[in-house]
Amino acid sequence: MAAPHVLERVLELLIHEERYLSMLLALALEEQSALLESNFERITATSAAMIEAANAIEALESERLNLLRTIGAADRPIEELLSLADDLGIPGFAEARLALSVRAHELKDAQERNANLLLNAMKLRERWTNMLGGFTSPTYGAQGKRTARDGSGFVSRSA
Repeated sequence: MAAPHVLERVLELLIHEERYLSMLLALALEEQSALLESNFERITATSAAMIEAANAIEALESERLNLLRTIGAADRPIEELLSLADDLGIPGFAEARLALSVRAHELKDAQERNANLLLNAMKLRERWTNMLGGFTSPTYGAQGKRTARDGSGFVSRSA
């Protein structure tokens, strides 16, 4: 396959990758909503859809690298392919690279927010567990006054 045809196909793959990254971004935002609502069914379904999209991106990436190997450019970053594409009269690489970069940054930000939501949820759950596990229950003493005594709590620490 000649270099111009390879680069045209690589450009198509980059455009498809950007679409899948956009899909992943939408799914990450959906996941945020599901996390805030503690909707575990939606979280599970969204996670499965994200895995499918990530697998599709991985397949596109593999095809792109295989195509670039055929012209000896597998190790070259997209920035270096810009000049080669320009020399061969193939427009669109700069735009595709920019779109990929923007989507990747947006996805990274969304995933970091999701990770923070999950981390905070785990910390809250741990705090509640510790609080309920060490709960001190008030009781009434012999004179009818409330006295605090260490209770066994609601949660068995040995369980």
